[in-house]
Amino acid sequence: MEFIKNKILIIFCLVISTNAYTQNASKIFYSYLLDLNNPSLAGLTEQSHISLVSNQTYDLNKRSYGYENLYGSYFFENYNFFLGYKLSSTHFSDIGLNSMSNDISYTHKVKINQKFTLYPSVTASYAFPISLSDMLLEDAIISGSQSLDPLYQLNEGKGYLDFNAGFLIKNDKFLLGLTINNLRQANTAEDSENVSRISRNGDLVFGYQREFNNMGIFVIGSYFHRPSINKEITFSSFRLDQEIVLKTIKINVFEEFNMNTFQTGLKNIGLSLRYSYEHFDIGIGYRSPLGTNAFNKENSFEAFFRYNFDFRDFLSNLRWDENTFF
Repeated sequence: MEFIKNKILIIFCLVISTNAYTQNASKIFYSYLLDLNNPSLAGLTEQSHISLVSNQTYDLNKRSYGYENLYGSYFFENYNFFLGYKLSSTHFSDIGLNSMSNDISYTHKVKINQKFTLYPSVTASYAFPISLSDMLLEDAIISGSQSLDPLYQLNEGKGYLDFNAGFLIKNDKFLLGLTINNLRQANTAEDSENVSRISRNGDLVFGYQREFNNMGIFVIGSYFHRPSINKEITFSSFRLDQEIVLKTIKINVFEEFNMNTFQTGLKNIGLSLRYSYEHFDIGIGYRSPLGTNAFNKENSFEAFFRYNFDFRDFLSNLRWDENTFF
């Protein structure tokens, strides 16, 4: 029972500290879903879309968790702004822990000069109360009444509203993006005498693209700063993506590095494939662990589907095309 409690508390710290953006540094298709973490990055391609992402992860003991995201953005080109939306769900099957959040974002396009474009954004995020639907605690089983265990407070928690802000700046070859989440540092404690504030966290990304005769390359490095409610514990990480673009086919290889309280060094490697046809994008991906420690034994599978409202009648080997008109 004590082991289960410790496990839940660790997961709870992770879920709470990252809930506003389900901190999708872990997504296999992260490099293609950049605006999922930072809505400013919808400006990278300026395409209106609706997307569905589903992931399932298993460890060596066949315990599993997963997440689903339904999200998208619409570009009001005549007014130079985007409206974005996101519905996220995360579930830990073996302990019955579930969380959900809903986001609405606004991104504005500012043409600085012929070379650079800036996209600042602001997001309102509501996280629903965390649910422990399948957990049976010892005192509740013995007494037949409501548990007095502190873990039961997870079921008694409250939802909260918080805000995020970020930006993207790009030219025809480079991109730089930053987002800071949980600006309000909402208090998640139901008891007014206690304070349990969400920690601020952030993402920093830097990318480069180049086109050759028959292909393009896209490389992006991302740092994810993830402190938990307990200031002494962090879940920060770094990710490096290398992508080959062959017009309708995109092949991405990535490496994930831990930079947290429990581990440092290479954690996972992964591969994803995407195919584009007219308005549609589909993809499948896989991530495999490296190492033998307890936090590093998970295999993940992910699939995504996207419908682009804007149909491009030309094929490019670049991830984005920058208009130099000013």
